[in-house]
Amino acid sequence: MVRRTGPWVSSHNQDIWICRCLSVLWQVVTAESTMLPPTHRVLVTGASGFIGSPLCRVLLADGHQVWAMSRRACKEHDLPDGLDGVSLQSVGDRFPADLLEWGPTVIVNLAWSGIPDYGPECSIFNLEQQVRLVDQAVAIESVCRFVGAGTCLEYGDHVGPCSEDEEAAPTNYLAWAKQSLRRYLLLAASVSQVDVVWFRIFFAYGPGQRSEGLLPSLLKDLLAGRQPVLINPDAARDFVYIDDVVEAFRRAVNHNFSPGTFNVGSGLLVSLSDVRDVAAGLVAGSSEEGTVLLPAPPEGSDHEMYASLKLVSSTLGWRPLVPLGEGIRRTWRAMSETGPQRQAEEDCSGG
Repeated sequence: MVRRTGPWVSSHNQDIWICRCLSVLWQVVTAESTMLPPTHRVLVTGASGFIGSPLCRVLLADGHQVWAMSRRACKEHDLPDGLDGVSLQSVGDRFPADLLEWGPTVIVNLAWSGIPDYGPECSIFNLEQQVRLVDQAVAIESVCRFVGAGTCLEYGDHVGPCSEDEEAAPTNYLAWAKQSLRRYLLLAASVSQVDVVWFRIFFAYGPGQRSEGLLPSLLKDLLAGRQPVLINPDAARDFVYIDDVVEAFRRAVNHNFSPGTFNVGSGLLVSLSDVRDVAAGLVAGSSEEGTVLLPAPPEGSDHEMYASLKLVSSTLGWRPLVPLGEGIRRTWRAMSETGPQRQAEEDCSGG
């Protein structure tokens, strides 16, 4: 009789061997799942804005040290407790000495003033300010990553899914300024060996959005008992909820991955009339007709575009989790309780 050796001596021993292997595998899996991300000292510019305010809270909850920079005085609800510092200044101003001594390791740049002004003067002013910020940021020895907020408008008049490897073709001054900043940042950061993560944000919405935005304008009319009228109801956008946008930036801080440019959107096109109908379904008693006054889209732009999520999903493991209907519901509830928020100073959402 041939005697079998090793772990296959008997079915009993085989079971023991399998159990030990599974036990080791389980320990590895659970250890990896419970590992906390490395903590960073994170400078957030535009910290009191639409994206910056909730991002500061999330980063603090993750255990990071956070320094907030805002160009306007902050209201009590704009910034959380527990910040290491707050600088009230324009992004182009010289960094204060205590911030340099603190030594940020990651910079998340969300500041951009004047939106929805797409004109040349505002765009050039912002670009000049941002170049000064970049020059200071890459000169800080402790900085290892710079996370920037771009816009889907960098894709210009593209129609259909937008992939990050497609050449940007801005058709308005805002998109030109954002794309120019990205190129300058990549050049400056390469000299200082700083990683650059650039998010092209599509049409972000949610609580805290500017009162002039599409959804706040719709809900404002509906809550006042007026029926909104859209100038271009058949136009379609790729809408992405604020919590999902914040999660993308959170992952850019928490995770190690190959840096690059990534889309942040839903990957879906939804018509403005559908958004209106969903919002109207949440608010009862709308009868009086009203008009939604929306900023005119930039001349030369075609918004029939949506995000390809292949790269951001495979690299960061990010996908949007909040469906449009649920996002509208959350926004409606927030507005019902507090009214529309005005975040005109620092708001870098895609539209």
